[in-house]
Amino acid sequence: MRNMHTIGARDLDAALIVRTDFDNEPAWLAIVAELRQPWGEDEERDALVHIVEDPLWSGATVQQVRAAAQAGDGTVFLVDAIAVAHSHFAMLAVDLGSAEDIVPGQHTVRVEPSAVQDFHAQRFIDNMSFTDFVDQAARNSEGIVWSPY
Repeated sequence: MRNMHTIGARDLDAALIVRTDFDNEPAWLAIVAELRQPWGEDEERDALVHIVEDPLWSGATVQQVRAAAQAGDGTVFLVDAIAVAHSHFAMLAVDLGSAEDIVPGQHTVRVEPSAVQDFHAQRFIDNMSFTDFVDQAARNSEGIVWSPY
């Protein structure tokens, strides 16, 4: 496994976003713009995101990102090659509270950028489990967690 930088100190109220694909700058900028939009029923809440976009993370695996994330993070969101190519930029959410072996579809789920804030907030306050979001995604044809707003 290659040596990765640590993610470092940050506000745990902020959703952790790690860019692992650096091939599509316009898509990346569109994703960041969506992530920074106010959210909530009346868009009354400011977006809180901690974005890691160091090219050292290019091509990083889920396991490498998990190893660098802080214990207090419940979920990390990856902007990978699938996300930048997807029509809705469906990012990969990874459950950090699960066992070491990540099982796709059980410990990962795709999330549209506008749903990241609610996803992170619900997990942060222990209102919803990661499995709740996996179940939510399973109820739609694309297998994606969509924003409730």
